[in-house]
Amino acid sequence: GASDRRYADADADVATPTAVPDERRDLAYRLQMARLQNRATTDIGLLVLRIGALMLLPHGIHKAMGYAGFRNAVASNGFGALAPEIFSFLVVAGQIALPILLLIGLFTRLSGLLMAVMMGFIAVVFVVPTSGLIDARTGGLSAESALLYAVLGLALFFTGGGRSSLDHAIGSGRRERRAVKHSERVDPVA
Repeated sequence: GASDRRYADADADVATPTAVPDERRDLAYRLQMARLQNRATTDIGLLVLRIGALMLLPHGIHKAMGYAGFRNAVASNGFGALAPEIFSFLVVAGQIALPILLLIGLFTRLSGLLMAVMMGFIAVVFVVPTSGLIDARTGGLSAESALLYAVLGLALFFTGGGRSSLDHAIGSGRRERRAVKHSERVDPVA
């Protein structure tokens, strides 16, 4: 049948079907699968980043334990006074849930993006207006720790969680189907 054939020029004037070697299809499939997978050292690095996000968890637990005081601190900020209950809840929930999701590698890209937005927002809206841009004691940025969490979140947003994540385990069948589909594009008639 035509499913395993491509047209090649057998004579100078007549195009006749010719079979595409299986090894070419297999090579295209293997190349696509290799592109979709990371090297082991990359996965270790992504796991280290995901574990590093756990350092945010005690901040969230501390705020949850003293929620009334944290809510009052948020309300005393010019921007936070607009909706102190909402901002307080979102920060506490984000600082507890997002590090856990990142650790297990579930919804890694979304969690990383939310962490980056939350921590960038905290740096710009809450830390810098009260402490200034530069910390006089250290000479560093006053919002340095918040910005480091934001950068960590952005890195995981762009890379994903790696092979040691639940995202990878859940999505492995989808990746394989995508690779098969790509290999069929290399051999569209097959």
